[in-house]
Amino acid sequence: MEKISAEKLLELYVDTIDKCGTYLLSEDDMVIGYNIFEEFDTGVISFLHADVLQRLNDAGLLSDEMVYKSSILRDLVLELQQGDEWNVNAVRNSPDWRRVLELADEIKGYLAAD
Repeated sequence: MEKISAEKLLELYVDTIDKCGTYLLSEDDMVIGYNIFEEFDTGVISFLHADVLQRLNDAGLLSDEMVYKSSILRDLVLELQQGDEWNVNAVRNSPDWRRVLELADEIKGYLAAD
């Protein structure tokens, strides 16, 4: 199997981060459900994995701070998957989800600065 280039991994990483953020709070339930529970959920598993983050860091595409924040984001989401807040209502109302959405926004800020 051909290895994905670091540039393509970065594109997939950015796409994952773009599917999450406080902007979702003004969207309807269908958009939140699709972005979070289909797109973002899959990307968190694959493109926020420690190996991918390290590879992007080694290639000079993500800073140490972005790797750290992305790791925290992944851990928070994996924890939410195990609980009873894995639903659209929780995304809108839970302080844990608010932290996830705000952290995604923070990471987007780093991406925009690069």
